[in-house]
Amino acid sequence: MLPQAQIKRLKSLHQKKYRQQEGEILLEGYRLIQQALIAKADISQIWMTKDYIKSRSGIELKQMLAEKNIAMEIASEKSIQRVCDSQNSQGVIAVMPLPEYKPIKEIPSHSLYLDDIADPGNMGTLLRTAVWFGIDSVFLSPHSVDPLHSKVLRSAMGAHFHFQNLITISPDELFEKYTNTDYTILGSDMHGESLQDLQIDIEKRWILILGNEAHGIHNSLQSYITHSISIPGYSRGMDSLNVAVAGGILLHNLTA
Repeated sequence: MLPQAQIKRLKSLHQKKYRQQEGEILLEGYRLIQQALIAKADISQIWMTKDYIKSRSGIELKQMLAEKNIAMEIASEKSIQRVCDSQNSQGVIAVMPLPEYKPIKEIPSHSLYLDDIADPGNMGTLLRTAVWFGIDSVFLSPHSVDPLHSKVLRSAMGAHFHFQNLITISPDELFEKYTNTDYTILGSDMHGESLQDLQIDIEKRWILILGNEAHGIHNSLQSYITHSISIPGYSRGMDSLNVAVAGGILLHNLTA
């Protein structure tokens, strides 16, 4: 059983100030914990319900834990549900230290800058999509949602464990590094040049900026952008695409 004090501590990890204070994050569900184990993350504690241990994914996780000499504890469904931020727990939770990422020594060849992305689901989907298309460096503006927010972790489905850089950084500090370089700085803009007409060599170095869901890319970034790009569409009844969908389409075209 999880004691009340432990439940309270684990629940507190849903809040940024306590994650920073404790130096830990909470992982909920099979896929997230599996990806952490595959990436050799240092999981410190893990709890499963009796029913979950008997499930197919529970058996797989238990085997992975045994191979890595990580002890597992049994907890009740009720206590795990009390800890979880999601409406229905999968019957397994774990704790690990805050992920650590490398400082920027060299500008990555291909990367993503997320400018004030506010929705945790969008953030998580964008991180997952970035990994799918081979992007290992993502930079976030200071006013973006916390990338370690519980919903971001869940929707990213383990993407956090595949980045070299996942860093919150001011645009001036980041884009000063691009000054007087041959990088193409792409800004997603519904009024920009059609993606179909974009005349750049995508094999060369670039960074893609995606803006806030409601307000787009901040004005302070416009001076850095070398190409504003848009995704051509056919519907006259919709104002724009969801930022996570747009990010997926753009990354597909830029990495094809």
